[in-house]
Amino acid sequence: MTDSKTGADKLAVYPLGTAGWIPSNGMETCCFAFLWGTELIIIDAGTGIARLVELKRSIFKSSWKNISRVRIFLTHYHLDHCVGLFWMRGIFGELPIRIHAPGEWAYGKTAYDILNGLFKKPYSPYPMIELNPNITVEDMIPEGFQIGEDASPLHVRSKLNMNHSDPSIAFRFGDFFAFVSDTPPEEETIEFVRGVKVLLHESYYGSFESFGDENDSLEKHTDTRHTGSMGAGLISKRAGVLSLYLIHHNPERDMRDAENDAKRVSESLGLNCRAAKDLEEITIEM
Repeated sequence: MTDSKTGADKLAVYPLGTAGWIPSNGMETCCFAFLWGTELIIIDAGTGIARLVELKRSIFKSSWKNISRVRIFLTHYHLDHCVGLFWMRGIFGELPIRIHAPGEWAYGKTAYDILNGLFKKPYSPYPMIELNPNITVEDMIPEGFQIGEDASPLHVRSKLNMNHSDPSIAFRFGDFFAFVSDTPPEEETIEFVRGVKVLLHESYYGSFESFGDENDSLEKHTDTRHTGSMGAGLISKRAGVLSLYLIHHNPERDMRDAENDAKRVSESLGLNCRAAKDLEEITIEM
């Protein structure tokens, strides 16, 4: 990544895990990463985060020694999205880590208290703070905040999704991309993602058979907890976001199914829709 301060013309987002629920068919569970200046940004900490053990010696080899901080943005606390937090010490050593996650706003208690409940015996041999004294946990709030101490400021904000089995939050990273997972398709998402260049939206199953036309209600493309492929497509279309990546793939399906879903979305709605693949870079123009 480079910007006006570093000279870059693209933002490279790396899918480390594109599956939901269970690692399968060559896919790890949900985790995406990108660099912003000297900060490593992680979105969700599913099993895909383990890929960094190897990637810090390959893709990130030249930049790893310059990383000043790791930021981890959690959509929610289901273990397929946060089990990788138990591996932070092994992956990041003593690097400062700041976790941004849903707290009082969504759950009625702080993100720190929620995570502290996981990092205790007999689930973990160490309390979270003993993994790394430089770990801090902050509640994510809707209006968000700016990151980028040594790069152009990047405003990160969030939206609450209340209709999953437990609340989750969507993230928007400036006008570059939005990340929406573990939610049925919601009308509020349309305005939240409007104006971004790329949308990464969950698509847990193919819903082409339910598709009528561009005026379909979003409710036609949900199983009540997750989003069908055409639901993600309709949100992207109505928000004017022409580049869509389907994420959080169903482990009972394979990549050919996801690619077929993406093709049908593209052809039906006039979008550039692709199925995100583990380790296949997503490039966003700056």
